[in-house]
Amino acid sequence: MQIVTLTTDWGTKDFFSGMVKAKLYSNIPDVQVVDITHDIEPYNLSSTAFVVKNACLNFPKGTIHIIDVNSFIGDSYFVVVEYKEQYYICTDNKMPYSVFGDECTNIVEIATYWDANFYNFAAHDLFCKVAIMIANGTPLDEIGYKHDSLKKSQAIGCIYDNNSIRASIMYIDSYGNAYLNVTFEKFMEISKGRKCVVNIRSERHNVEKLFSSYDDQKEDSQVILTVSSTGYIELALKISSAEQLFGLSVRDQVLITFTE
Repeated sequence: MQIVTLTTDWGTKDFFSGMVKAKLYSNIPDVQVVDITHDIEPYNLSSTAFVVKNACLNFPKGTIHIIDVNSFIGDSYFVVVEYKEQYYICTDNKMPYSVFGDECTNIVEIATYWDANFYNFAAHDLFCKVAIMIANGTPLDEIGYKHDSLKKSQAIGCIYDNNSIRASIMYIDSYGNAYLNVTFEKFMEISKGRKCVVNIRSERHNVEKLFSSYDDQKEDSQVILTVSSTGYIELALKISSAEQLFGLSVRDQVLITFTE
């Protein structure tokens, strides 16, 4: 059974995922198509990298991943990235480097022809074709030209000292929880078990500890810092949306200061 995943910013209103799935099901025997998400914020490559890194890397060997976010050529090109014996079909728009860094086994610039005379839907008219070729055993060197590296991203990590962390929001889920670019390990290294103040848009929120679950917080409107299943620090409210209450967006900054 061949697994093909889809990670896109198409949303669920339109017919795009249906078109792509129809093409895959019609051309790959016994294929299983897995929707990772179609609700990435349009063109948001930071959120795309976060989703791919946390949702796609642990699929079985041989899985094919179609990633269609901001798939315009411009000064970029379409690629197949082989990583841990899985295949990622996407645009080399710095998003892949945010996921794989320099650890790719193989990088190929796609050179095969599109299945259309117009170039507006790469996932359907090119990525599907490449996925079918890979599923049929076509070697990557017959799909395109080998590249030595991906376009490097200039991802900015959190900024910290002995008493504070200035973090950025990488991703906001459908519950309005914000994922910060701070790992659990880095948070524990800086916090040393101290209480902290979370500064959000000039508002200060006292946080007693790093909560092990949302339910640990007794007041529903109190800001929670916890650790998501991704291993990154998560800013949340117990049963409300931090995104809506504070007007949060991806790339917003959050200042965490530690007190004795």
